Amino acid sequence: MPNRRIASLVRETDPAKRLAREMATPMNTPPEPEVLAEAARALQLIERAQRRPGVMSTVQDPFASLLQTHLAKFGPASEGPGAQALEVKYDERDVIGWAASVVFDWWKRITRFKWTEPGLVPGTISNQCRVAAFGDWATGLYGAPVVSKSIVDDPVGHQLVLHLGDTYYSGDDDEIADGLISVWPRAAGAVHRALNGNHEMYTGGEAYFNAIRKEFGQSSSYFALQNDHWILAGLDTAYSDHDLHGNQAAWIDSLLAQAGGRRLILFSHHQPFSLLDSQGPRLAAKLANPLKNRQIFAWYWGHEHHCVLYDAHPAWGLLGRCIGHGGFPYFRDELPGGGGSSTGFLRVESRNGVPGAFVLDGPNQFVKDHENQYGPHGFVTLEFDGPNLNEVVRDATGEILRQAQIG
Repeated sequence: MPNRRIASLVRETDPAKRLAREMATPMNTPPEPEVLAEAARALQLIERAQRRPGVMSTVQDPFASLLQTHLAKFGPASEGPGAQALEVKYDERDVIGWAASVVFDWWKRITRFKWTEPGLVPGTISNQCRVAAFGDWATGLYGAPVVSKSIVDDPVGHQLVLHLGDTYYSGDDDEIADGLISVWPRAAGAVHRALNGNHEMYTGGEAYFNAIRKEFGQSSSYFALQNDHWILAGLDTAYSDHDLHGNQAAWIDSLLAQAGGRRLILFSHHQPFSLLDSQGPRLAAKLANPLKNRQIFAWYWGHEHHCVLYDAHPAWGLLGRCIGHGGFPYFRDELPGGGGSSTGFLRVESRNGVPGAFVLDGPNQFVKDHENQYGPHGFVTLEFDGPNLNEVVRDATGEILRQAQIG
């Protein structure tokens, strides 16, 4: 299992001492005020999200994520006897003291990869095909390698293997190599695609983009495949955060203009709407026409570290699916009927214009000694048979948790 970038980091009882120890310059040579200000901002941001000490966290913040990458590579491997380090390397609710002038300089010099438009003609996929889709998977840890093995070992096989984005912590060269590429589920004969997430963009996305071109022959960070009945379109919602950069909206319009009787399914990292997280107004604005005209059959996304199956949207008609539970250890929500030892879906009713949904709850057997605090990892298989679509939600081992013909 890849681990060269992972360090067991604990929370210092005196944050000021931890801050000074992790800095690249000695205490008697203070760094620039701007560096200290950014470090304090990141520290405060993560402290606000903290629920439990001793567990490393990640937040949706570029500077904080770069610091995590730096500390995971160069931080102490052990705090010595009696350290209260837990084995969870990635979760959302703790804080460590940090600051490094080298990281600040790195952050200020980051540029985004060169935007590339795909060809106007979609690629092809067979009328009878299976798609393995998973999001927020690229940790290289916990259920992630198990998901990979389950996809590769599936006796029926897959024609498309698709990641919906996020390589932790900030998608640098080593993290892309270790967390995304080395454990990628290389199903024989499949097309392989990886979408862009906000964590890849914290280092500008260059490592991600170079990898998908070399490893998958993927020429752009968004793509389309079609057969006689369906169009599968993957969007880049991270180059511009939680938005559509470039000509993607017009590109979707062009796909629909030539669709004939084909139905459109979207895939992205970010969500258009959510019961458990923030909404996606910029996505909705860019795709206003196909949404109003009910031209999107279903939309699969990650970013939120949950598995949520939504009812048809009351205004747009589409079926929303959050499948961001691929490999990041996420805390279980406090939902009625949840928190027990069994795995299953809990009902959450519609509110604030967002449709009701079924939310996956249960323990995570791959987060050792903390199984009951974290939700299960897994993936989704989409089975296309001409105009029919069977949706199968699986746990990390491939066991079926829920399936239904949705198309």
